[in-house]
Amino acid sequence: MGGIKNRNRRVVVTGLGMATPLGLSVSESWDKALQGISGIGPLNYPDAASAPVQAVGQVSESDWNEIVAAFPEQAATQGEKRTLYALWAARSALDDSGIDAGNSDPGRSGVMLAAGAPINRLEDIGPWIDPEGNFDSRRFSNEFEQVHRESIMRNNTHRPSALVAAHYGLGGPNGTISSACASATQALGLAFRSIQRGESDVMLAGGADSMINPVGLVFFVLLGAANTTRDDPGSACRPFDRKRAGLVMGEGAGVVTLEEEQHALERGARIYGEVTGYGSSMDAHQVTAPDPKGVGAARSMATALSDAGIAPEAVDYINAHGTGTKLNDMAETLAIRNTFGEHANRLMVNSSKPLTGHLLAASGGPEFVFTALSVHQDRVHPTLNLTNPDRKCDLDYVSEGQRQAVIGTALSNSFGFGGQNASIIISKYRQ
Repeated sequence: MGGIKNRNRRVVVTGLGMATPLGLSVSESWDKALQGISGIGPLNYPDAASAPVQAVGQVSESDWNEIVAAFPEQAATQGEKRTLYALWAARSALDDSGIDAGNSDPGRSGVMLAAGAPINRLEDIGPWIDPEGNFDSRRFSNEFEQVHRESIMRNNTHRPSALVAAHYGLGGPNGTISSACASATQALGLAFRSIQRGESDVMLAGGADSMINPVGLVFFVLLGAANTTRDDPGSACRPFDRKRAGLVMGEGAGVVTLEEEQHALERGARIYGEVTGYGSSMDAHQVTAPDPKGVGAARSMATALSDAGIAPEAVDYINAHGTGTKLNDMAETLAIRNTFGEHANRLMVNSSKPLTGHLLAASGGPEFVFTALSVHQDRVHPTLNLTNPDRKCDLDYVSEGQRQAVIGTALSNSFGFGGQNASIIISKYRQ
């Protein structure tokens, strides 16, 4: 098909936005990350004490109310959390970039967002079960307007990307990626490709998700992946630790403004870094477990390095997928060793998930924001709760606290259920 049309088009990061359990401000969230302050807390739901899952990364009620106040029309007519998280993070990324979307060429500005599955609400089925236990489809069709606005029945997967585009008048390329936990990094990679190919000049990219609801929580319990301990919630997520006990779910969004270099320079934009490479792969191994040798993950990282045209030794830091599950952490560590060889011993590696929880489809969004800030500021946040090192997880996970170090190039990983892998590289921008 001819490949990429114009590799000379460089892609830079000019805006950052997020809404996570750490807060709604990028600067506040980054400060907390550097200080090792976690946003994970106890599940705040009615009758939560009897739930198998106790620790979650929830956006606070006050932050949620602030988002609702910022988008009253969408909150009244849509109401679904992931959509409003996406709108907030997109607005923050645009504001941070200094782009006036209303004065930009709408056909050259687009949206590429990851989104998880809409909310399954048991109460949207129960009212239409007849006394014999059968679903009354006729009555349901007549009373469909009673279905809650947050329900999956009213929210298709591409709702966040469509509403962000409509709200800001972004009429260029638009897409929704839904490939489990690799989704947001894939969305970032595809937005990068769109600008690199010349299809667009500006792209909002990242992801939004929330599965902190009864059905969403029990789904991961049934898969055997969720952390069900009743210890201190702040210490529940323990990537690379010998006592890690499963992922801790979070919610929120991370969106960035990606821009063609000359487009950014002509308007005097601040540049956080340059996206230089992207890779994706599939384990083709098992739906609920990664390839134990990390073959697919290694292939994803190697493809990103090849795409960037750099040697493994050029990478200084990796923001790992780091879920805190027994299988992922060992497989990712092995994949890093197989990709980087002896240089793996010199890499700084951390996980952001003990700070926010696992944002599932959206996880690569905030993690890319943190990676960009690390490149821009030469600082790396710590991996929290790593107090019992696993001998099979033997890299430098920055467990002692934040670290100051020159970071010329960094890589961010996202690996999803089903074996989907994605890796993206960001480097210091040099004109």
